Amino acid sequence: MPLIHTTPPLHYAISTLINAPSSSSSTLSAATFGSNFLRKIHNPIFRFSTARNRSRAAVVRAKAGTDYYSTLNVGPNATLQEIKASYRKLARKYHPDMNKSPGAEDKFKEISAAYEVLSDDEKRSLYDRFGESGLQGDNGGSTGAPGVDPFDLFDTFFGRSDGVFGVGDEGSFNFNFRNKRNHVHDIRYDLHLSFEESIFGGQREIEVSCFQTCNMCDGTGAKSKNCIKQCTNCGGRGGEMKTQRTPFGMMSQVSTCSKCGGLGKIITDQCRRCDGSGQVQSKQTMEVEIPPGVNDGDTMQIQGQGNFDKKRQITGDLYVVLHVDEKQGIWREGLHLYSKISIDFTDAILGSVKKVIPVTSSPLINKKQ
Repeated sequence: MPLIHTTPPLHYAISTLINAPSSSSSTLSAATFGSNFLRKIHNPIFRFSTARNRSRAAVVRAKAGTDYYSTLNVGPNATLQEIKASYRKLARKYHPDMNKSPGAEDKFKEISAAYEVLSDDEKRSLYDRFGESGLQGDNGGSTGAPGVDPFDLFDTFFGRSDGVFGVGDEGSFNFNFRNKRNHVHDIRYDLHLSFEESIFGGQREIEVSCFQTCNMCDGTGAKSKNCIKQCTNCGGRGGEMKTQRTPFGMMSQVSTCSKCGGLGKIITDQCRRCDGSGQVQSKQTMEVEIPPGVNDGDTMQIQGQGNFDKKRQITGDLYVVLHVDEKQGIWREGLHLYSKISIDFTDAILGSVKKVIPVTSSPLINKKQ
């Protein structure tokens, strides 16, 4: 039923001069059917949490006079496994993402520099015989000054996963390149809403095309388990470490294995259905909850509903981009709805009753697109 809006007669106390033809336009706020409702609901703005970009120095060096064994809380006769275990414990404790106290990042860098020396047999031998001077090229030393990006070392040791700390057994040296997140596994879906849907919200049923695990090879991409071999280039670690001499000393760089692409495995005979990808394209139907008060261009992030890659154990997200259709005669600004009607000169002076189109909710459940 249309709403009735009454325009009051012109009050002579208001010093307004109307120089207009037989009709004029008046903008009326439709607060009676829009504003009060929208004030009571949550008007979400969808944001995305992006990974913090840390400014990293190319090389971090230990302070002069640093006792690397004391830094790692181990003795001079500590085994490599004991050194790795101590580094793992201390690196987790002082990593800047976990420890916000002042000086934690500097301590983390010192721990990384000490581990870089003591985990290398040649550098450790020079350090034991000549101290830090042996690492700087003195007394016939050949390795140069110790230098390492502490965050790259941390990622190399622990691997990278959805959390700060990766996987790997105690003391293991795990590259774990296969879990690196990228937007290839994310899906974008454009959803068109009516003007009423954007205000009142509801549920929409959508059909999304995505990649799922191939049931013939169970996501391995191989014809059979016997066709999966360990990569001989990286030894199954998924990454290659290369050390080279620079004007600043010896620097180690870790990169994804060029042969296996970071998987650590090589497929000798591919699955015929998925051609070795381990994925097949399929369609899935899901219900999306539309919150009330959304705007045109808002994006909803639905975690875990994107493409799934079983070989890398990565699941992408679904991003639903909302497009709100316009409604003739009514527009929205913030929490308010506005409607424009035309009145003639007589109505402007004497007042009148006009009909405006209301905005009402409608059933939105299981409306498939």
